[in-house]
Amino acid sequence: MKRGFRPLIAYLCAAAGSTLHGQTDSAGAIDLRDAVSYTNDIRPVVKNFCLTCHAGAEPEAELLLTSYALVREETELGELLQRINDAHEPMPEDGLMPLQMRRLFQQWADGDFVNIGAERPAPVREYDNFEPAEIVPLNVNQEGFDLLEKLQGHWIGPMRLMGRRYDWMTFDYRAIAPSHVHGIFEGGTIGNLFTSFFVTDFQGQPTIMARNGGLLNGIYRTSYFVLTRVKRDWRKTTYELVDARGGKDVMSMTLEFAGDRMTFTAYTSRMGLREPTLHMRFEGTRNRSELAEQAANAVGFPRLVQDFPMPDPFPVPTWIEEFPWTSATYLAESDSVDDPIEALGEAAKDPRRIDQMPYLGQLTVPIRRSVDAQGHELQLYLSLKPIVDHRGQFLSEYGYPKEEGLDSIVSFPRLHGKADKFTFTYLHPGRYFLTIFADVDGDGIPSAGDITHPAMEVEITPETHHRLPAVSVAVINWEL
Repeated sequence: MKRGFRPLIAYLCAAAGSTLHGQTDSAGAIDLRDAVSYTNDIRPVVKNFCLTCHAGAEPEAELLLTSYALVREETELGELLQRINDAHEPMPEDGLMPLQMRRLFQQWADGDFVNIGAERPAPVREYDNFEPAEIVPLNVNQEGFDLLEKLQGHWIGPMRLMGRRYDWMTFDYRAIAPSHVHGIFEGGTIGNLFTSFFVTDFQGQPTIMARNGGLLNGIYRTSYFVLTRVKRDWRKTTYELVDARGGKDVMSMTLEFAGDRMTFTAYTSRMGLREPTLHMRFEGTRNRSELAEQAANAVGFPRLVQDFPMPDPFPVPTWIEEFPWTSATYLAESDSVDDPIEALGEAAKDPRRIDQMPYLGQLTVPIRRSVDAQGHELQLYLSLKPIVDHRGQFLSEYGYPKEEGLDSIVSFPRLHGKADKFTFTYLHPGRYFLTIFADVDGDGIPSAGDITHPAMEVEITPETHHRLPAVSVAVINWEL
């Protein structure tokens, strides 16, 4: 297995302190010690702000920004310079990059696109003297434990993520220990997004912390948050958690509950490089609670006990070897899609890796495509109700997929046209229907002409990695 782990923050911070103006010598030649270059200046910015969307097998807008040649082409001949400075349609979509970083691209172009820059002395940055925030955790013995109980359930609703709106999203929050609740969005080829909430000690105080992160285009990230505030009124209850090192000025999340409605909002400053801006907002309605109730009974939830001890102090992340430690975030990057997530966690020095999470399972699904299914995007569903029948035909009524099946979906990763295997990680135990279909018409939903397979049930048991035989995707649905 080839491994190429790298601390991602190195790319982030190097650009923030880069020289902004190239110098020329007496002969008029560019002095490479100061010239803006791809390796010293542009690549760090691209890796921090662009590769979440513009890397991997299925980049957004079919735009790859993973090499010098690709970034130069889009800067010189494409719309990159325009988009990164367009406040109405910015790239990245969650808001403009800091001005000094945007200027680097124009200066790079003006300097004739230098590729490999000369070594430089360590830059002087305004935040080299960063001091951790003074965080006062709420004592969970007195306030806040009901957050874990309110989270329980299968939530459905729209989500805004990194500047983009998704009309339908689902999070499945269930207990995995007496004082630990976990939920995940499994995105497929691009990666996943999870959040766990659990009782532990922080600075000697029993409180609730959150572990948030995922794996996006080979970039592994987990960040840790601390509960600092609960606000209650007659309409709703709001919980606020802040970055466990940098506090609210670096990252924060709020969860607002009003009956069976939840609004989950997260803000990020990209590790302190700018003022915090909206990263995600999920507005969900509790669709069902029986799965959460079953899990609660199985693990003895809720009990106000410490789930596991967080290390005190936190382990030092790999990326602070050269740069200031602004956030309780652990990062690593892999060059290979075959690198297991456990190994990425070790490389990042994550204090709580997937293999240390209780009760959850994993499921690996090999896929065999028919000739007609070759090259088409695959949709994978784990649901409580069947989506197809024993022949592999979509269950429908009035010409549409049955709503009860679609509303029972708890996970729905999407795979690119060449994928032949997928692993569901952080998977809640239980019995599910597995449905895979080749999305022939590209509409993202089951429809006539799509290719699938006969109904299949799977059972996930706690702390087990299940591996299925290859699923043959070969049944054409001629109509709904």
